[in-house]
Amino acid sequence: GRPGWPAKLMTDPILTMERSHLGSRFFSSSNTLVVAVSTGVDSMVLLDLLQNLPKLRRPRLIVAHVNHHLRTQSTAEEAFLRTYCRQRSLPLEVAQWAVAEHPAKGIEAAARRFRYAFFATVMDKYQAQAVATAHHQDDLAETVLMKLIRGGRIEQLGALRWQRPFASGALIRPLLALNKQDLRRYAKDHQLTWFEDETNRDLTPFRNRVRHRYLPSLSVENPRLVTALASDAEQINDLLGLANERLGELDAALRTERGFSLSAFRRLSESTQRSYLRYYLTKRGVATIKEEQLHQLVTGLGDQTRPPQSFQLPNQWCLVKGYREAFLKKAGQMAQEGESEGEFVVELGQWYRLRAGGTFSVTRQPDQGSVTTVWLTNNQFPLTCRPVQAGDRLLLKGGTHQRVRRVLIDQKVPRDLRANQRVIVDALGQVVWLVGVKVAWFDRRPGALPVALCQREQ
Repeated sequence: GRPGWPAKLMTDPILTMERSHLGSRFFSSSNTLVVAVSTGVDSMVLLDLLQNLPKLRRPRLIVAHVNHHLRTQSTAEEAFLRTYCRQRSLPLEVAQWAVAEHPAKGIEAAARRFRYAFFATVMDKYQAQAVATAHHQDDLAETVLMKLIRGGRIEQLGALRWQRPFASGALIRPLLALNKQDLRRYAKDHQLTWFEDETNRDLTPFRNRVRHRYLPSLSVENPRLVTALASDAEQINDLLGLANERLGELDAALRTERGFSLSAFRRLSESTQRSYLRYYLTKRGVATIKEEQLHQLVTGLGDQTRPPQSFQLPNQWCLVKGYREAFLKKAGQMAQEGESEGEFVVELGQWYRLRAGGTFSVTRQPDQGSVTTVWLTNNQFPLTCRPVQAGDRLLLKGGTHQRVRRVLIDQKVPRDLRANQRVIVDALGQVVWLVGVKVAWFDRRPGALPVALCQREQ
């Protein structure tokens, strides 16, 4: 049951549904299937088709219906379905979405969230393997066209798939190979009863404009446009599946303890770098970022001349570029034990643990603890924390320098603690603070701002 099937298979919707790659997995007498039924023509056809599957292929059916209380006929639809299921001995679960729970804005999205939360509850109650919805080929074509008009990521063009993970099992769409005309013909031929949703003719919702205005107009150019768009979505999903396999392998090859290797990343082509970053961020729960920002990330990560820096992402995420690796981090989050062992970009206002004991922070707002102020200009940011290296020097008042190792000796820091000593360096590589020991001297130049260096003992 795929969009490109020969027309003769479309003449029998049951055969079409059985031969889909969903059939062998979910259509069996040993399975339990929740069927989402709204009483519209699509879902009534789906319910009838499932009831008419051969006995060995017919799963136990549980009907799930949501009364959204959005239309005057909602009560009549619920009453009809209760009678329908009682006459056929079909278990029925009904949820009421009370008017008091309807939001002032975004009611369609809220209704969808309510429905799918209810479906998950029904699945759990009956230990069902899947929920079946009546999405069909026209829905798929509308979704593709909507995504093309609005723009966005190419993955969204294949948003409606035959199945996807859902709750404790899967959400399946057995009718994707059938178009609306097929379903209406079947409903009339089998004298099914259904309810028309009068709100479907309201052109205010974007989908309704696509359904009743844009698709019909474009179909004048290509009468098989619905099938063509569905086929395009299928091909995109196949290519995305192949790409994700390759990107998964690449992710495993680039992976470091906290993120991914910058040297390996820089050996990739620019297009592969963008694809990998999309994959890396999406897999780790970062919201979709704009293509312009993605290009900026690729440029920033690829520039070996610039010191470590932090890139702000949506929902308080940061992509931190170190010297050898890049990794994700939540802004404002306390550094975990062990994270302070390597080098990392210092986020203003965040406290970090030290292996030698205690914590430190760099902030615009002085906090409790030992506080020293240093004057820094914007081109000195971001700051980086790292272990002491041979050749590190502190700038002193008057323009002279002192080697960090000499400072440690003069301050009588025990030899066994020197290995764990940290320095804060600026974007120009200058040592700003030998943490807990001594601060560099920077004149109060035009544009310089006070930065507080704070430390707490533990």
